Amino acid sequence: MTAPQIATTLRADILAGRITPGEALQQEDLAARFGVSRIPVRDALQQLAAARLVEVVPGRGARVVRLTRDELAEVFELRRLLECNALRRATTRAKAADHEAVDHARQQSDLEAGRPGWQAGDWAFHAALYAAANHPRQIAMIAELRDTCQMHIAAYDRLSDDTPRWLADHQAISAAFCAGDADAAASRLAKHIMAARDRLLTLLAD
Repeated sequence: MTAPQIATTLRADILAGRITPGEALQQEDLAARFGVSRIPVRDALQQLAAARLVEVVPGRGARVVRLTRDELAEVFELRRLLECNALRRATTRAKAADHEAVDHARQQSDLEAGRPGWQAGDWAFHAALYAAANHPRQIAMIAELRDTCQMHIAAYDRLSDDTPRWLADHQAISAAFCAGDADAAASRLAKHIMAARDRLLTLLAD
């Protein structure tokens, strides 16, 4: 396997909770797992470090990033600012094709909700919402912040209890977006993001 392939596999494991925040990543163990030398493993870990999913400490190895409650709260606040801004911009610029893409992505996300790998459908819905903003750098920043949240959320199966509420939020956000109501769409999205923050921080405090 190549370094990018190893990085992709490890990223999926981290975001799905199969490798948890704070867990050590030993190059020797990973090399044995993937049947490669340590060189592509080292390069893969550097790629994950660039994506802020892994911390590499010279002489001490690598581990999955684990944020404090205050750090996670900051990440969610950054998400709120960036995502609501992107949604406002997208809502005022969206065409009929964008509305159709969002509705399709929402329906697909509904079908995948609560199943393994649901995160991909959730991001596809949000990415469709922001696409009309035509701000690729901003969307890339949002994706990175969402990954940081997701790797911590994945450690708590109890978040699946909130699935009906998340889907109701998606429906309301989608409806406001398709109606061209930027204020309503951004307001509902902000509540959606902050509710996820509050739920996760409560679980971390348990």
